[in-house]
Amino acid sequence: MEELIIRVREEYQIPPYFSDEGIKSYAIEGETRLKSLNPIADTKNDETYKMLLKTYIYYAYHHKIDEWEKNYENLIVSWQLGTEVR
Repeated sequence: MEELIIRVREEYQIPPYFSDEGIKSYAIEGETRLKSLNPIADTKNDETYKMLLKTYIYYAYHHKIDEWEKNYENLIVSWQLGTEVR
């Protein structure tokens, strides 16, 4: 989790005055959402999952979760289907 917080803070230029706890809260929220969308996903090794989680955190930071769902809808569906095919 700490590595994810550092990576998100750097990649999305989240300022240091926004607490790590806030990012962690968004990460937990995103993990819960993504696991409900694809409960059989390999969350440790799946790069699409990691990318979706990082972008979820970014959108949550900006209070735009609805836009995240809309913008990543096609990728989420292909991610779900890709997991099912294996």
